[in-house]
Amino acid sequence: MDLAPTLLHRVTIQHKITPTDEYNNELEPIWSDYKKLWSKVEFLSVKDTLTAKAAGSETNARLKIRKRTDITTEMRVLWKDQTFQIVSPPKPDNENAEIYVTFELKLLG
Repeated sequence: MDLAPTLLHRVTIQHKITPTDEYNNELEPIWSDYKKLWSKVEFLSVKDTLTAKAAGSETNARLKIRKRTDITTEMRVLWKDQTFQIVSPPKPDNENAEIYVTFELKLLG
């Protein structure tokens, strides 16, 4: 089953960088755009949210993208006016493990 038509949400993946001043002193880390990707963002149902909380997870949503290995839990996701922390390593998609991966997300702020 081809999921490409369902990847309708344009998200921005950000990573932290540590800029330096003109004297090569490190400044406070800041978030910087890393990649813009097509994805599918799904908020968890009430049942899934309660199950996740019972298991000790603070997951609010899932992000499905084409398989890649450069996205980590050290990064965050921007979608519309919302910011999400990536709270789990990528999980292979049940049906298309070679093509897609899913991340669990926690809504920030």
